[in-house]
Amino acid sequence: MRALPHPLLPAFFPEGGALRARALQAYLLSLAPAYAPYPPLPPVRLFVLSERDWRARLPYPYGLPFQHAGREGLALYAPLTYPERLLHRLREVLLPLGPPPGEIPAFLDLNLGHEYAHALQVAWRLRTGARWLDEFLANYLFLLGLERERPDLARLLLAWGRYLSGLDPGRRSLSAYERRRGNLGSALWFQAHFTLKAAELLAQDGDRLLKELLAAAPLDRRKGHRLLVELYPELRAWFAAFGLRAAPGGAPSPRPGP
Repeated sequence: MRALPHPLLPAFFPEGGALRARALQAYLLSLAPAYAPYPPLPPVRLFVLSERDWRARLPYPYGLPFQHAGREGLALYAPLTYPERLLHRLREVLLPLGPPPGEIPAFLDLNLGHEYAHALQVAWRLRTGARWLDEFLANYLFLLGLERERPDLARLLLAWGRYLSGLDPGRRSLSAYERRRGNLGSALWFQAHFTLKAAELLAQDGDRLLKELLAAAPLDRRKGHRLLVELYPELRAWFAAFGLRAAPGGAPSPRPGP
């Protein structure tokens, strides 16, 4: 593996991957100043892998970027190229919505920033153990970084969020989201709604939620949920629409409308 050294985000790649690795590294580093006012940024290794290298190192299907925390520290994994089978699967999911607001590979690259936000969650002790809550908070962190440092990409992410919110996820409960893996349309629908709600909170209060989360760290499911509804009581109705009860110890959420 070849390397592009950096104290915060070194990148590793096979022969022929230098340009792509440099571009992804530069994109993630462009977001870093947005997070500098908070706890120190952790070192995160970026691996841009061919399918052969991916399969040799990882137990997951080749294609979708993801974040991993292990004994060797925090790492992000991205493909050297997106496999056609993944792009075909995404095109099939998006077909009922009409033309998307951008190219699918560029959208997947954009969401590498979401995976970087997950790495920050781990370093800052903001993981809760609840899949839906961790994804919601990662969307909030990701969008905060984009709005501060890459507003052009923030607008693009929100355009994708509005577009993907038109998908039919089947079951719309957060408990089903916790249990279901591999349903791409459902995952995209939930992520879209998390992004759009995060945008509302950022427009309302800027980084207030992040500061409160950091003050309350380390988080768990109970603490994270309670903090959200204490800061934003209107979220009770939003959670109820997904079949989620009020935060532990709080008043019951209103019933969702018909």
